[in-house]
This record gives sequence, structure tokens and C-alpha cells, in this order.
Amino acid sequence: MGPWKNEDDIKAELRVLTEQLRHLREELRSMVAPPKRNPSRAFLHRQSWPVPRELRDEPAVAADTPRKSRRKRR
Repeated sequence: MGPWKNEDDIKAELRVLTEQLRHLREELRSMVAPPKRNPSRAFLHRQSWPVPRELRDEPAVAADTPRKSRRKRR
């Protein structure tokens, strides 16, 4: 058996070991867990509001003009 330690020394050593354990847990979490997303970046993929027809370069399609239907490829 080793020599007896003072209670204050044991508590100080325990604080150091607890801090080391906390640091190791944080490292492990960062290795295992997926990276956290920045919530403000969640909206970057969305496009802005569509440009009004009056401001577009292309002419408007008349309502009585039939649209071309797409054929399904086989």
C-alpha cells in the first residue's frame, strides 16, 4: 500500500482528472457526431422570389395557345 495522501491533494488531483476527462469526451463527441450546421445557412439554398412577368425578358404566353405536352420516354 502506498502512503496516505492529504484530502486536499486528493481533491486537487480529482479536479485535474475530471477536467482531462471532460476534454477527452469533447474530442470524442467531435469525432463521432456529425458537424453542427449553422442555422443561418439553412436558407441559402433557396432562391429569391420569382421576377414578375412584366420585368422578364421573355414574352408572356397567350392563354389560348396550347402548351406542348412532354412524351414519356420508354
